[in-house]
Amino acid sequence: MREQVLASVLANPRVEPHLAIWGWEIATYLFFGGLAGGMMLCAGTVILARREGQAPFAAYRAPLVALVLLAVGMTTLFLDLERKINVWRFYATLRVTSPMSWGSWILLLVMPAMALLALAGLAQGFPALERLLRRLPLVGRPVVGPIIDLCVALRRPLAGINVALGVALGIYTGVLLSGFNARPFWHSALLGPLFLVSGLSTGAAVIVLGARTVEERHLFGRIDLGVILVEMALIALYLIDMLNGDALQHQAVALLLGGAMTGLFWIGFIALGLALPLLLEAASWRRPVAVLASLASVLVLVGGFLLRDVVVTAGQRTSWSNFHNQFNAGLLDRLRKDGENPSGRF
Repeated sequence: MREQVLASVLANPRVEPHLAIWGWEIATYLFFGGLAGGMMLCAGTVILARREGQAPFAAYRAPLVALVLLAVGMTTLFLDLERKINVWRFYATLRVTSPMSWGSWILLLVMPAMALLALAGLAQGFPALERLLRRLPLVGRPVVGPIIDLCVALRRPLAGINVALGVALGIYTGVLLSGFNARPFWHSALLGPLFLVSGLSTGAAVIVLGARTVEERHLFGRIDLGVILVEMALIALYLIDMLNGDALQHQAVALLLGGAMTGLFWIGFIALGLALPLLLEAASWRRPVAVLASLASVLVLVGGFLLRDVVVTAGQRTSWSNFHNQFNAGLLDRLRKDGENPSGRF
């Protein structure tokens, strides 16, 4: 007597009826990752353009703020790991074909690059912290002080590195999802550019909220207005790409076009997260109004998170195959015969 067992993922409640592996932690991580990448891009560009006087928050304070926000995002990613002690395995190898592997190494480069640029701006952005670091017992004068001075001397090269890594970080947050080809809603090359542009928009919004001068608030408000227009165009292209795909991509995008996530997408993200901030920033184009600029920036941040939440959730609710959980006696008989006759395998 020979006993055989047929195993199926359909018995896993986290897979059937739809994937339920990633929750709010991943959406939050993608949001803060894109936000930090956008702030790196803004800060580095301001420094390279020598416009520190026009945008002091972006040049001197944004790198440290972005570093803190990215740390918050990475904390939520760590919370999502089921076996947290194995986090070191991400850095045991580099898998060229794995977006997740690339992302782990990008993050490893991003953190020190942001920290060094933050040190370069401490004297103007956070002078009390800079004095505290220089006065640390034992290491302040002989170690920390020279490192800060070196960062100040290399400020422009560090800004260029931050711009490059900011773009890589922003695109990676979208490529991470598009690399999962088994999910039709994520199967689009537009996710990388979309998340990059969204991250730039949220990064500009944080700078508007943190700016202490009318000139800087006005500058990044206008920048954000243009970025939102680009983001709207990419959203439209993304929907068109899905609608021009196969039947399962139609089924996936239907979640946003009359399905379960229609209200969250169109009212929460499109209307409140994009359209309303666009109108508020357009109203402040010539004469900046601090209240309108702050409200628009808060709505942009809410919209940036909702975009990640919608994409992560919708992508897990559809797949390329529709399985039917039913017993098939004919298939079982074929499998038994195949085991008895190795040369007759199909």
